[in-house]
Amino acid sequence: MKATVALTILLAFSASQTSHALAIGDEIAHYEAESYQLTEENKRLVNTYLRMFRYYTKRNFSATRTVRVLMSNYPQHVEPILHAAFERYPKSYEHIIKAAINAEPAFTKDIMAVALHTGVAKPAELVRIAVEAEPAYADEIVTEVGRVNPEEVEELVRVAVRVEPEMADSIMQSASASQPEKVEGIVHATLSVLPDFGAYLKSSLSDLINLVTGNDTDSNAITGQREAISVLKGAYRAGMSYEEVQAIADAHGIDKQQLAAAIEVQQ
Repeated sequence: MKATVALTILLAFSASQTSHALAIGDEIAHYEAESYQLTEENKRLVNTYLRMFRYYTKRNFSATRTVRVLMSNYPQHVEPILHAAFERYPKSYEHIIKAAINAEPAFTKDIMAVALHTGVAKPAELVRIAVEAEPAYADEIVTEVGRVNPEEVEELVRVAVRVEPEMADSIMQSASASQPEKVEGIVHATLSVLPDFGAYLKSSLSDLINLVTGNDTDSNAITGQREAISVLKGAYRAGMSYEEVQAIADAHGIDKQQLAAAIEVQQ
C-alpha cells in the first residue's frame, strides 16, 4: 500500500503529460532507427522512473517485479519505464523484456521498439526473448524487427520459427508480405528449421504463392510469377524434392520450363 501511494505521489507531477504518453504506441511502434529519440517529456519521466527503481530496490523488489508493477499501473509510460530499467539493470535485459511483455502483451511492439533503440541485445536475440514471452505475437515481432533490420530478416525468421514452430506459417507469410523481395530466403529460413515437409507445409507454400500473386494485374503479373518461383526455390533449397516443388507449381499454373531453369541455377 505504501509503495503504491509513493508511486502515485512521485508520478503526480506528470499528469499534464499523460495525454502525450497515452499516444506512445502510435509514436514509437513504427519508429525509424536513425531518427528515434526520446521526447523532452519522456526524458523527464525516465528520471522519475529511475527514482522509482531505486525506491523499490530499497524495499527488496527485484528488477522484474518492479517492471511488472510499473507496467501494470502505467502501461502508457512503456517507453520511459523501459529506458529507466535498461539503464539501471543493463545485464537483466532479458528478464526486463519478458516481465514487460508478460505484464502488457498488447504493448509488445512498443517494448521491442525501445529494446531495439537502446541496443541492449542483437536483433535476433531480442526476437528470441520476445517470442518466448509471447508466442502468439511471433509474426508481428519478426515483421517489426525485420522492418528495422531488413538485412537480418532471414535469421530473425529462423530464430522465431525455432522458438515457436507452430507459428511457422504465420511468420513466413507475414515476413514475406513485409519484404517480398526476400521471399526466397524467408521460405528457406522457415523450412530449414522444421523437421519435415508435411501436407501442412505444402499447403502453407500454396497459400504464400496466392499471397504474393493474389493482387496481380497485367502490369505486374511477371513480378508475381517471379516471386512465386522464388517461393519454390526457397523450398527446394531447404530440402523439398523437385517432384514436390513441381506439384505445387503445377497447381498454380507456373511455367515448367521457367521453374526448371530457376531450380537448375540453384543446383
